Parts: sequence; structure tokens; C-alpha cells
Amino acid sequence: MVWSTTIGAVLGPNLFGPGEALGAALGLPAMTGAFAFSLAATVAAAFVYALGLLPDPLLTALAERSKSAGIRRASGGLAILRGNAAARYAVAVIALSHATMVALMSMAPVHLRDHGATLSIVGLTISLHVAGMYALSPVFGALSDRLGRLPVIFGGQAMLLVALTVAWLSDGSQGTMTLSLIFLGLGWSASVVAGSALVSEAVEIEDRSSLQGFSDLSMNAAGALGGAIAGPILALTGYSGLGLCAMALVAVVVIWSALRLSGPAPCELS
Repeated sequence: MVWSTTIGAVLGPNLFGPGEALGAALGLPAMTGAFAFSLAATVAAAFVYALGLLPDPLLTALAERSKSAGIRRASGGLAILRGNAAARYAVAVIALSHATMVALMSMAPVHLRDHGATLSIVGLTISLHVAGMYALSPVFGALSDRLGRLPVIFGGQAMLLVALTVAWLSDGSQGTMTLSLIFLGLGWSASVVAGSALVSEAVEIEDRSSLQGFSDLSMNAAGALGGAIAGPILALTGYSGLGLCAMALVAVVVIWSALRLSGPAPCELS
């Protein structure tokens, strides 16, 4: 599912030209025609969910479970986090990794433009970054199953650290920026894929929807906050300073992961 996003990431920047032609035909403002393709894709996806996802797999699983055990009422997301250390860790890994990625990525086009990059170069660089986010997600999923969730999270944080270090020491060239953003995407992918697996494993099936919903909310809120804070940091310290500041988020995940690795088994922390 995550890998399929690669298709849109690769095709998206190439739809700018056709989008402008479609926008002109529809009387849309300049540089907005490409959103028509996104709208069509979203409507198509809604039909797939509404018509194709029947019966609902969660309801089916709950029905099967009820044959052998009683169904209890699902807990809310906050209630789960208060009493489940594994869930708190998993949600934090996803949220902090996403905030790190958004903070650096959202300011990259500004930095590239300030150093003379054309829109085409900016689009290509962001495309490579987004491809890094999604193209290898099946690989990170397989590694999470084979090596375990924590080793993949450590690997993801290491790649995020490489990205931030390159950004910190960057001379503003397009080559170093592209390298930084590719590692940023790969680190995000490894951390979020392994973290998402931990979210599913942290609770019983009745609570998975609640925890997943809260995890998604936390992830998007952290990304929005990271992007909002990144602007003032860029203005005050430059792109290098932004890369250095974002290392604090990676440090939190690494330290927390090390504590879990050296502590009791995950099931004892739940």
C-alpha cells in the first residue's frame, strides 16, 4: 500500500504540463490544473473503498473473534497511550520521524530557489525525495519482519541523521541537497514502516482502529508543527541550522529506542 504511492510521486511532477492544458480548457487559474488529476484520483479511490472493501475486514475479524471470546468496547486513543508503553513508543517514533522529514523537506524548495535552482530542478529533487520515501517500503517491511522492528527503526534514524548532517554541512549545491533529501526519504520510510508495524502489534484487534487513528492524527499534527517551526528556524539560522536543530528529534527517538532495547521485552512494557 505504501509502495503504490511511488506511482503518484513519479508521475505527479510530470503532470504539470498536461495539468496546465487541462486547466486552461476548464478555465482554471494558472498552475492549478494539475489538482484536477488529484481530484479525479481521490474520487476513484473513494469508489474503490466504498464498493470494493466489502465486507469490512475489521468487522469480519471481530465477528470471527466473537465466536470464541466476548467483544469488549474499544478504548480511545489517549486511553490506550496512557496505559500502554509500547503504543506510546510506536506513535512517538512515527510522529517524530515525520516531523523531522517535513521540517527539512518543506524548506528545501525555498533553499534551492535561493541558490538559483529552476522549478524543473526543484521538482526533480522533490520527486527523488518522495521516491525515497515510498519506493523501498516493501524492503523495509521485509527487513522489519526478518530483523525486527527496533533494528529497522535504528537504521531509519541513522539515515535521517545522515540527511541532517549533509544538510548541516551543505554548501547549498543541488547535488548535496538531492543526496540529503534522498536519505531523508529513506530514513522516513524505514522508521514509519517499522513504527506502523509496532502500532498494530501494541494492542488487541478491538483497539487497533482507535490507536491507528490517533497515530495518524499525531503524525500529521507533528508534521504540520514541524513545517510551521521550520520557517522561522530557516530565517534565523539558515538551512544548515535547520538541519542541526532537527537532530534533536532524531536524538529523542534513538535514546527512547535504546532504552527499549536494553529494557524488558516489549510485551512486558505494554
